[in-house]
Amino acid sequence: MIRPLSHVDVDRCEAIMRGLPEWFGLEEGIAEARGCLETQHGFVAEEDGEVLGFLTCAAELPESAEITWMAVAAGAHRRGLGRALVEALVSKAREEGRELLLVKTLADSDPSPEYAATRAFYRSMGFRPLAVLPDLWGPANPCLLMVRPLGSPKPPSYVA
Repeated sequence: MIRPLSHVDVDRCEAIMRGLPEWFGLEEGIAEARGCLETQHGFVAEEDGEVLGFLTCAAELPESAEITWMAVAAGAHRRGLGRALVEALVSKAREEGRELLLVKTLADSDPSPEYAATRAFYRSMGFRPLAVLPDLWGPANPCLLMVRPLGSPKPPSYVA
């Protein structure tokens, strides 16, 4: 079941991150993610009352939304929970009239097999690479910005 993120989910979501050191190995990243869990909207994936995954999102502009953090518990990978979380956000973003969904992850130049799997997951969800931002997280962590079009409103007609 996918449901909105609540303040009561924060500790369990942090525990999920701590169980994924290949992706969440830095304390400052976990602290930043926890801040987003406490202040941003999002969704959780729940089975039998247990939170097994989460997604947080930000929407600074009316045309787009961004996945800021996402994780699925190690023992729950490859069961469709991540896909369901992203699709819940896609639905919400479309309802709000948004045209684009963004996500940032490590760029292809990072040799981590975990992040190769992350990029493959986002590609399978319709995201496409938009830009590499080498200085956003520092040269050791090159950022790849990916975007998924959600469908756009009819463009205005121009009269010459």
